Amino acid sequence: MSDQAQPPFIDPESDYPCCWFCPALRFPRSGFLVADRPSRLWPFDAADGYRYTVDDRTPVCVHPGRVGLAAERTAPSLAIDPPVEPEPTGKRRFRWRR
Repeated sequence: MSDQAQPPFIDPESDYPCCWFCPALRFPRSGFLVADRPSRLWPFDAADGYRYTVDDRTPVCVHPGRVGLAAERTAPSLAIDPPVEPEPTGKRRFRWRR
């Protein structure tokens, strides 16, 4: 095994359209995951600017198109059911007191 660290997946000097804080600019391909979009399962850490998986803090890239890779992780659907409206019970009439 070599003592040298592997180069980043994307060379920071290239014109590749990835974000300036993308883990692909810092880690080799084996050092980060690619997700289809942001999710609570890989929250943003403001301390260093990366997203990490909740379970083992593996860096996550959320722009697969920008790094030219297919997404390995898929964020769960956030489909929200529309609120249920109560059934009409008839018109209420108010009488003003004099």
